[in-house]
Amino acid sequence: MGKNHLSVLASTVIAAISITCHAQVRVELKVHQSIGSTAIVSRYEGKNLIEVDSCKPTPDGVYTFSVPADTPKGIYKVSVGKGASFDFIVSTDTIVRFETYSFAVEDSLKVKQSAENEVFINFRKLRQKAEQKMWLIESLRKYYTEPTMFSQMLENEHQRTAFDLYMQGNALASKANSSLVSSAIRLELTPQPITQGDECSVKKELSEIWWQGIDLTNPDIRFLPRLIPRLWDYLENLLCEGSYTKEEQDSVLSEYIQKLFNLPMHSEIKSLLLNSLCNGFAESDYYGVISTLQQLNENTICPIFNDPELKAKLVLEAGLMPGKKAFDFSFKPAGQKKSIKLSNSTSKYTLVLFWSVWCPHCIESVPQIYKTYKQYQGKGFDVIAICIDDEDDAFQNFIKQNELHWKNIRISYDSNSKVILKYNVDETPKMFIVDKKLNILSRPSTPEHVKVFLEKNL
Repeated sequence: MGKNHLSVLASTVIAAISITCHAQVRVELKVHQSIGSTAIVSRYEGKNLIEVDSCKPTPDGVYTFSVPADTPKGIYKVSVGKGASFDFIVSTDTIVRFETYSFAVEDSLKVKQSAENEVFINFRKLRQKAEQKMWLIESLRKYYTEPTMFSQMLENEHQRTAFDLYMQGNALASKANSSLVSSAIRLELTPQPITQGDECSVKKELSEIWWQGIDLTNPDIRFLPRLIPRLWDYLENLLCEGSYTKEEQDSVLSEYIQKLFNLPMHSEIKSLLLNSLCNGFAESDYYGVISTLQQLNENTICPIFNDPELKAKLVLEAGLMPGKKAFDFSFKPAGQKKSIKLSNSTSKYTLVLFWSVWCPHCIESVPQIYKTYKQYQGKGFDVIAICIDDEDDAFQNFIKQNELHWKNIRISYDSNSKVILKYNVDETPKMFIVDKKLNILSRPSTPEHVKVFLEKNL
């Protein structure tokens, strides 16, 4: 059993929503030195490409495609052979003309007719050039890891390149005569910090301007492929790993989700974004975020919250939140004859850790938590590590190999076990930090959460 990280919570499924119609669009592409292969026009739907039209060229290398009026506006892709493709945008232009060469389709691309694509393609070329430069800088930085004048120069040049891309991209977006085009460009730009400060403050500053210039009132942007990834990048940026406890992360994420949905927004966009968040967080242990999403779930936008199993889980977890009392139990640590009671702990804080040898995330996390334990065990911190496996040999081998000299116990997973039931152990690792009075103080998910809590409280 394993716990999902925020980075893999994102759902890119497009909800069943109505389509904004546009006039039929004719797309013409002149390919010099064409080999006569069939070319395809596809539209993006999340990460997927849906074929719209295909054709062969005329003898002089001209492809003509039709984008029907009943297909959505947004970013489309033309593929004229293996590895030979480029993106363009369908917004208000009814005729779009391009010209290129078969041996360098994207690099030699020219817009012959379409003001919208003139801006969009210019941005894509600007971005490609900047990304190539940053990739080269990153490659050099791998060889200059020590803090030297040259490594600092590389760092400065990387930041300057990213900042210039952001500023120049915004300038191009401002020239677009369509909010769809300007939004498409800005969705592909990463905001850059202007003021200096600690990492968390800078990330919060970026989150404040994350949606600036993106027209969330335009329902057509739901078909732009970067919308949902940008939503999750917005939240990932706020996690501030290594600086926030789990509860602080939960609080910040909830705050900025509320800020997002307080922005002017089309109902179709709200449904799309909210559904993605609901589906992503429903099985997570960010219960503050789940509560926020439930409050935003007007007219049952998120069907997943009607799932009986999820409802039952949330009821059980409500009694295990910080501020609630932990279930008291007695246990006999491995290698010891006497039983110990959780409530008899003399440590200021005790981590109750449920884990499994068969959980990959546990195998990675438990040794890391042990390092933190060794650092804080003399300062009032204790750990009760409860393995829920049936196989005793695997359990014993793991604690010996990793020299886990804390309170180790094994409880075979049994749905009738009081400890399993009272702590609702439905996944591993599952952790609770409690005080001497068995008040639950924190529900860490990662070794970093445990360490940050102790850094701030011991």
